[in-house]
Amino acid sequence: MDFYQCTRGETMRIDQLIFITDIARTGSIANTSERLYVSSSAISQAIRQLEEELGVKIFERSRTGLEPTRTGQKIIIKAQKIINGIEDLKNEAKSDSAELEGHLTISAVSSFCKIIIPKTCAEIKAKFPRITFEINEKNPHQVKKDVLRGNASFGINFYTYSTLEDNQLLTTTHLLDTPMMVCFRKDSELARINNISIDDIIKHPIAVSFTDNKDKNKYYAPIFGKNRELKTIIQSQNSDTRKYFISQGIAVGIETRLTLESDSFFHHEDFIIKPIFGINTILSYYCIRLKNQHFTAAAREFMKELCTQANRFKNENKSILSK
Repeated sequence: MDFYQCTRGETMRIDQLIFITDIARTGSIANTSERLYVSSSAISQAIRQLEEELGVKIFERSRTGLEPTRTGQKIIIKAQKIINGIEDLKNEAKSDSAELEGHLTISAVSSFCKIIIPKTCAEIKAKFPRITFEINEKNPHQVKKDVLRGNASFGINFYTYSTLEDNQLLTTTHLLDTPMMVCFRKDSELARINNISIDDIIKHPIAVSFTDNKDKNKYYAPIFGKNRELKTIIQSQNSDTRKYFISQGIAVGIETRLTLESDSFFHHEDFIIKPIFGINTILSYYCIRLKNQHFTAAAREFMKELCTQANRFKNENKSILSK
């Protein structure tokens, strides 16, 4: 059994360190139990034994769950370093690319799931066949939540300039910038306007991707204004649902250029795609991950390839604005 020797001559098990670092992320024994497939009673007992061995309280209960004590925070940081060191040893033993293995869980907004993530996964599988993936398409709020709770190795999210927060728990890697565009059928009244403003757009029913006010207020209000009422006819995270409303001429779409360039559906001659004038519509895509989570060799290779694919998309993709 893996262990570290304590000052009292007792053994500190690696699983105890894994439990306390995971609870620090999830906030509860129940969540950690579900994530690690270990019973809650076994986790509780392991933590109790560790606290007795160290002679300190690591967690205390609060209204929101378990919170690390001040001493507990220091112990958890050191525990994570020990876990990271063990993972480094395992990776060193499997430094040959053919032997590199690992499982990565990626939580991402839908626009990045169209081309860039599939191409990234294909390249990684070709180089490292023993790396496996689980890709979960989520809304922006859920992406961040998955990463903070330790349910995702990476999150791919977008932010406006004003909403990118300095979160002490997260590290961010910029991937690409893309403007929001308006798309509509060529028989729409908007087709007669050369420079389309947001005030022109809000006169028409709109198909949007946000499904709750939290995403609307955080990601759309900074661009379109808090006091502008959008006449939404359909709110859906499913881009296929939105585009069929647009194709029937009963809605106009507000989508990122990344989404529009990734989907050949919008390249049809029946559609017109134009920039929105008068406001800054730039969204920036970032890869986010927990700072204290071990950055495995598999994760490093994925990140490297993800950045390569994002740069390739920026450099090689022809803009549909010229059609």
